[in-house]
Amino acid sequence: MATIPATIFYSSKFPDLKYRKLGKTGFTTSVCGFGCYRVDDSVPEHHQALTFAIENGINLIDTSSNYSFGGSEKLVGNVFEKLISEDRIIREDIIIISKGGYLQGPNLDKAKERENNGNTYQEVVKCSPDLWHCIHPDFLKDQIDESLKRLQLDKIDIYLLHNPEYFLTYSDISSVEEKQKEFYRRIKTAFEFLESEVSAGRISFYGISSNTLGEPADKNNFVSLEKVNSIANDISKENHFAVAQLPMNLIETGAYINKNQRDGSKTVLEFAKENDIGILINRPLNAISNNKIIRLADFEIKEDRSREEIKELIGKISKTENILIDKYVNKMNKDFGEKKSLLECLSLGKTLDENYDKFESPNHFNDIKGFYLIPRANFALSEIGKKFEEDDEVADLLNSYAVTVNITLDSIESDLARDWNIGNKERHSKLNKFLDDELHGFNLAQKAIMFLNSVNEISCTLVGMRKQKYVSDVIDAIRAREEDSLIKYWDNLKSG
Repeated sequence: MATIPATIFYSSKFPDLKYRKLGKTGFTTSVCGFGCYRVDDSVPEHHQALTFAIENGINLIDTSSNYSFGGSEKLVGNVFEKLISEDRIIREDIIIISKGGYLQGPNLDKAKERENNGNTYQEVVKCSPDLWHCIHPDFLKDQIDESLKRLQLDKIDIYLLHNPEYFLTYSDISSVEEKQKEFYRRIKTAFEFLESEVSAGRISFYGISSNTLGEPADKNNFVSLEKVNSIANDISKENHFAVAQLPMNLIETGAYINKNQRDGSKTVLEFAKENDIGILINRPLNAISNNKIIRLADFEIKEDRSREEIKELIGKISKTENILIDKYVNKMNKDFGEKKSLLECLSLGKTLDENYDKFESPNHFNDIKGFYLIPRANFALSEIGKKFEEDDEVADLLNSYAVTVNITLDSIESDLARDWNIGNKERHSKLNKFLDDELHGFNLAQKAIMFLNSVNEISCTLVGMRKQKYVSDVIDAIRAREEDSLIKYWDNLKSG
């Protein structure tokens, strides 16, 4: 497990980086942590990024049982096992955080099977057919069991209840007062269990991760850090409730400006500081505004083409798909369902033509590309290639199709990136007013991180670092000389 002396010694090896104390845990944490939301053990690039981060000054890792359906925790466990076995780090240097509460994917399948067998988890909130939520001790015990196995650890340093406000959003209790009463009763039951897990030596500290800790106090799913802290104190004055995680970024500023604690006299950050509660910030680069995600980052231009050129490429894709269908797919001896699936996958050109103007951002398009467009194209290429593997003409046609698809997708993403980067110029201009000229060349993500790190109440900002380049950018942002003027940006928000 992480220890106070080891984390202090770790930080001393990187004198040009910035570290802070993580609330009453006493641990010393890098001001940016490795956020594991979108990493997976199956991706070598993610292994490289996490390894690079740990060996270059990042000593807080934040994951969860539901990230990549457990693949995120497996990544952390395997990277740790390798680094420790090679004497490149010691376990006590690094702060490991995981969370529990979500039932999705295999976790949800298991819960449904238990329900069918009459052994359902208690106090489950059924948010949708694909998402349930639970913080009952029976479920949390199973989650900690599984997390410890995937992480290859005997103890998790900090364990967080993951978005318990789902109960407030989805509970069918009509009375607001009764709903609040039941919610905090469930929090107390969970905290009592987590205190027993501390006593059992399976976790060191615990806390809460909630998207609504910084929201106005009258919001229907608002979670009060003051009430949560009071519950922990009622359980024991020597309790191990030590950390709160919440979103904050250049657009979502509620944690800094909303006075939602102490009868409207304190912000959640001020309350946390007064009570020695460590604050972890998530979504520093993914702001949610009007139900849309706004990526606070500049994007790479991979293929510099005009819209007219991109339209021509899309037309070429459609033409090649028609040839593949007419000359090959229609001659394949497949049943109706299989052939229908293949024909649907060979409609990439039509899909791109009809939806080009509906892609909201490079990030939005990249998700669609990775989860929908590329898998469909790869399926078509594989199925036709296997059927006509001896036909050189087919091989040439499929190769040409694959190259055109890749160029087209990169070109569309770059076109969206160009427009997004132009829109970012105004944001850069506003931030640059608080920065020395030498820092104006930093990218938007680096500036967003720097401004968050200027807030003393924040212990650590969690950043998704799936690539080694992202890690390098974060480290450069931490290394940059911090200016007192940055906090003026936040104070200007308070004054309106």
